[in-house]
Amino acid sequence: MLHRHAAIRLAMMKDPQLAMRVMVAHAICGSDLWQVRPEPQKADREASAASLANAKAQSAFDAERKDILTLLGLPEKGPTLTRPFGADLRIGALLTTLIKLAETDVMRILTFVMAETLSAGTSLNEQIGNHLEVDMTGLWEPEDAFFDLLRDKSALHEILKETGGKEIANANISATVKVQKQAIRDNLKTAQDDGTNAQWLPRYLKFPFTACTRSGAGRLSEMAARAQKLSG
Repeated sequence: MLHRHAAIRLAMMKDPQLAMRVMVAHAICGSDLWQVRPEPQKADREASAASLANAKAQSAFDAERKDILTLLGLPEKGPTLTRPFGADLRIGALLTTLIKLAETDVMRILTFVMAETLSAGTSLNEQIGNHLEVDMTGLWEPEDAFFDLLRDKSALHEILKETGGKEIANANISATVKVQKQAIRDNLKTAQDDGTNAQWLPRYLKFPFTACTRSGAGRLSEMAARAQKLSG
C-alpha cells in the first residue's frame, strides 16, 4: 500500500489541478490527517452576536455559502460549508463533483473555504485587511451594540470631534458618558439628514486600524501594530 501511495503522490505532483481539488475536498470534509475548522465567530455579548448576524457583510457571506452548497450539490445542514466531523459528507463523492467543475468554480469554493476558516482576532486578519484595503463603508452603521461598548471618555471625546467638530466636543468634555453618547448619536443623525459625513466610520473599523486615544485599544492595537510591521 505504501508503494502505491508513493506512486500516487508522484503522479499528483504532475497534476496541480487535481491536487487543488483534492485539497479543497480535504478542507471541507477533513480526514485522518486533515482537520480544518470554521471560525466560530463567538461574541462575548448577546447584543454583539445579534449585530453580527444582521450585518450586511455577514448576510452576503451567508448567501455565498448557500450558492456554493448548491454548486456542490450538498444539502444545507448547519451554518458552515466546512464540516471536519461531518459524517454526511464523503470526501470521495465530493472530489468526484469537484473534478467535474470548472477551475473558476473550484477557485470560488477554495476562496470561500479559506475565508470561512480565517481565524478572527489575529494579526494575520489585520494584515489581510490592510493588504486588501478593506473599506467597511456601507457595510456597517452605528447601532446600540456599538454604543454599549463605548465607555472611555477620551475615546468618546475624539469621536465627538470627528462627528460634530471640536467646539461641540469641548462643550461636552465634562458631560457624562451617557450624555456624550447621545451627543454623538445626534451628530450622526444630523449628518444623515443633511448628507454631510453620512458615511462616518469609527477608527475601530478602518484599515489600517488606529486607536482613538494614545493609550490604544488593547490587544487590537497590538495586533494592528504587528500587521503594519509585517506589511512594511
